[in-house]
Amino acid sequence: MTQLRKTWRSVWTAGVLGVLVGMAAPAMAQPGRATPPAKKDEDPNRFARIILRATNKVLEGEIISETTTTLRFRSSINGIPFETDYQKAEILHIQRGIPATATPSDAPANGEPAAPNVPAFDASVPPGTGGPRQNLYWVDLEGVFGEDISQTPISKAIDDAQRNNADVIVLHLNADFEQNPLEPLPNDAANFDEIFRAESIVPIFTEQIRRKWDKQPRVVFWVRQAMAGAALLPLISPELYFHSEGRLGGLGNLTFMFEGVGDDVVREKQRSLRLGHAEGWAIAGGYDHRLVRAMARYEYVLSVRFVNGKPELFEGYPSNPGEELLTDDGKDANVDGLRERVSGTGNDVLTLTARVAKILGVSKDTVDTRDDLLVAMGIDRTYADVPGRSKQIMKEWSDGLDRTKRRLRDLLEEFGEVRIDEPNNYQNRTRARGQQKRILEEMKRLLRQWGEGLSPRWLAQNGIPDEAQINLRLEQINIEQQKDRR
Repeated sequence: MTQLRKTWRSVWTAGVLGVLVGMAAPAMAQPGRATPPAKKDEDPNRFARIILRATNKVLEGEIISETTTTLRFRSSINGIPFETDYQKAEILHIQRGIPATATPSDAPANGEPAAPNVPAFDASVPPGTGGPRQNLYWVDLEGVFGEDISQTPISKAIDDAQRNNADVIVLHLNADFEQNPLEPLPNDAANFDEIFRAESIVPIFTEQIRRKWDKQPRVVFWVRQAMAGAALLPLISPELYFHSEGRLGGLGNLTFMFEGVGDDVVREKQRSLRLGHAEGWAIAGGYDHRLVRAMARYEYVLSVRFVNGKPELFEGYPSNPGEELLTDDGKDANVDGLRERVSGTGNDVLTLTARVAKILGVSKDTVDTRDDLLVAMGIDRTYADVPGRSKQIMKEWSDGLDRTKRRLRDLLEEFGEVRIDEPNNYQNRTRARGQQKRILEEMKRLLRQWGEGLSPRWLAQNGIPDEAQINLRLEQINIEQQKDRR
């Protein structure tokens, strides 16, 4: 079989996605005053009922002050008044304008009913849920990026989500990426150009959904493994979450691409064109383009400082303890070891781990289970799984692709085994050429049907010709037949 592949190559030219805060109780009970009755000249909306996200506890009282992110609230627990601050992220729902005489929901357990004039919650916000039902559609993107994870099955899954009236689409990305830490990284182990394979997938989210859906769904990526070709796909979504073992990166070979090809100016122009294109993806998703540059260039030094609790990237090394180095120049003593490079724990180039993605604001939160993700998204009490076919769609594609790969290898072997029993017999020569043409036509048909899932790397590794090479060989066979004489 190995010899056959070598023979084939000699004939043809080888071608290329709950905030569990410290609020188990709304702070220690602090001295305060009971809720006073509203005065005629005061805002009645300051009296409110809130539901705490982590415990689903309902509290009634007075909003003392409020900003865009915080709420100072006065209420009581078991008859003990308190006043405390809440982050709005800790609050599942706020119902404003309740009567000032409303009895707190946790009134002493003496069997007394609540005051008769306490209004019910809005029917669109059921008690204990915080909002209307949201149809959740889940897609697992697993396997080899560009092969199992490809545009045809993803597009079919998104269409299926639309048929099921999905409000939220979660894509769990866990693309295969393996490298032996004891072996040097080959030049194409983290091939920067593999990211462009996603260009056939991105329009599903940037064009197909916008064009076909009247009500745009919430698209969320949960990242477990997004290395090399899969690295930039999640960045099309402004809402990312990471698994604690999540990684996003593996683009560090851009610096070494085109070595030995042309002069320095030509090589750097080619690198800059690719980098600029990739940075555009990050910008479109709302992320800092310097993150992509740090992922791709060994010589690029990037650090982060925190201003008012928010990350601020800057080029160069840290100058004080409050700053953190993200990537160094990858030279001399700064060169990462093999294990660091493979595991993504080095800093020659940037690999977004769960921790780094969180502190940089790329990841909304770090979650390890589906339930934790739904809590972090704030839909754990409002979602409903829709009866979609995403699992079947992705499996059918992967199974079909596996069958196609096996068949292509078999056909290659069959091609090499075609023999002419009697070379001097014109009919036998014609029959042999006919067998070769039938094999080639079937290979071409399979490439057309499944070609998006057959990467140039896989084709090259298995000696499978592309369609252009097949057409060339078919033409050669036709010419041979025309020249043949009885």
